[in-house]
Amino acid sequence: MEYLEKQFPKLTSLFREELEKTATHYIIAVDVSGSMVKYNNLVTPMLQAFAMALPDGEQVSVIPFGTDAKENTPGLCNKMESDAQRQILCNALSSLYINESYTPEFKRNTDINKAVSAINKAILNNKNVDMNVVIIITDFLNDLPGKGEVKLTKENIETLSNDFNNLTDKTYTRVVAMRLPKAGTGAGYSLDQLQEGVFNAQTPLRRFESVDAINDEATIQIWFDQLTRDIMTEKLRGVIRLYNEREICPSLTAETDINGNVIADFDWKPNKLYTTLQLGKTTTLPGSEFYVDCDTASTITIDGKLPVKLGQIKHGKWGFHNFDEDLNVNLELPTDFDDELQTLSIQKPFSDTAVHQNRWIWVFILSFLTTCILAALLIIYIVAVLKAINRNRRERIKGRVLITNEYGEAIGEPIKVSCPSGKSLNIGASGTNGCNVPGAEWNISLTKVKSNPFLFWTKPKFRWEGRGPGQSKVINSRRNRSGYIGRYGTCSKQVNLDCYDSNGNHTNTVKITLSSDN
Repeated sequence: MEYLEKQFPKLTSLFREELEKTATHYIIAVDVSGSMVKYNNLVTPMLQAFAMALPDGEQVSVIPFGTDAKENTPGLCNKMESDAQRQILCNALSSLYINESYTPEFKRNTDINKAVSAINKAILNNKNVDMNVVIIITDFLNDLPGKGEVKLTKENIETLSNDFNNLTDKTYTRVVAMRLPKAGTGAGYSLDQLQEGVFNAQTPLRRFESVDAINDEATIQIWFDQLTRDIMTEKLRGVIRLYNEREICPSLTAETDINGNVIADFDWKPNKLYTTLQLGKTTTLPGSEFYVDCDTASTITIDGKLPVKLGQIKHGKWGFHNFDEDLNVNLELPTDFDDELQTLSIQKPFSDTAVHQNRWIWVFILSFLTTCILAALLIIYIVAVLKAINRNRRERIKGRVLITNEYGEAIGEPIKVSCPSGKSLNIGASGTNGCNVPGAEWNISLTKVKSNPFLFWTKPKFRWEGRGPGQSKVINSRRNRSGYIGRYGTCSKQVNLDCYDSNGNHTNTVKITLSSDN
């Protein structure tokens, strides 16, 4: 644990409780046949020191083997729950090679098949552990009674392999073959057979390694210390894998609107290892005519389920385009201990995901709704302008004129007038359309003033202007000599004009009223 705290301080602090609960079963099969007794002073102190260094909770099964394998030997199979348990194991290890219960027949030969079978049984009897570490210490000389050194049979290898694979299917298992030199050179034939036929699954959950047992206690102790550190590192790696692979369940659904805006729902389960999900850039497939406009300068960190805008799908040309492609969404799981995960060779469970979208999108500088509104307003405006043009074309002077004398007496009946569009109506000395007043020294003209059709809300009005020679004049109540009359807006539909001769005498009053119909 001290090694982990130094090498991986953040992860060790985060997963200390899990590490303390993660049990490892050490199965140590030791060849104690007659030819191996000479290694007593090398192997026994090494195993005793290793046992004393194990943390609480670890299970140890030491299996002495020769012609047969001795399973569940009292004192050699213990759970390390206290220093007293460790001491019991150390005491039992002191007689590992010279136990009085070993018969001459037991020490005469070495049966590798029975040793590996006993290892498989020890794994079977402790299936509740999370990790298995198997250490086989022998010269791998398969020396059977009356046969000498022989290779393991095909049937032996198949049986051992099937049992081992079934028992360690979902459990981290590390097998170490510690080769002791046999008489002559190298190790026995069975080493290659075990490596290739039995312990051959090179996966993240299984490892096999072969090392030479050097006749140097200090060197062997260093190797065992390194093995202990490796196992603790594997414990940490195994705990992290549980969170890295089993509890992260991200799912992504996305919807694209008519403007190409992509809104995504991320549903995932934050855990102890990964508390946030970070979005990077969203892209289209290489070679696509579309691209995604998104802000990559600031990523979005979300917890749990939350709708997030991934960006806006765009095209090089304006108009409607059918987008029927995958969107690649870059996802990251940022942590404060990425460097430690990298050292442990932990690959984060995902980095990118794809979501398919199929819909027509509108590509323009304005949104589809805004464009529609503006287009509708433009159509309404054009129609209004056309109506204004038509209205201006048809608009004419139509109404009646009532003329009274200086005493307010009507001169004849009211005159109905109708003047074509574009023409002027004259009243007085040079009157038209029945508006001639004999002897009048004044004249009133009524002329249409066209409105600008592009300002469709403005409508035509009529300008009146009174003229006369000398001092004769025509004025309204405000004493204006000209003004406007109309049927719309702010213009009055009628106007009363007072007429004066050249001597300044009031002679007539002209009341002009425009009709409300066309």
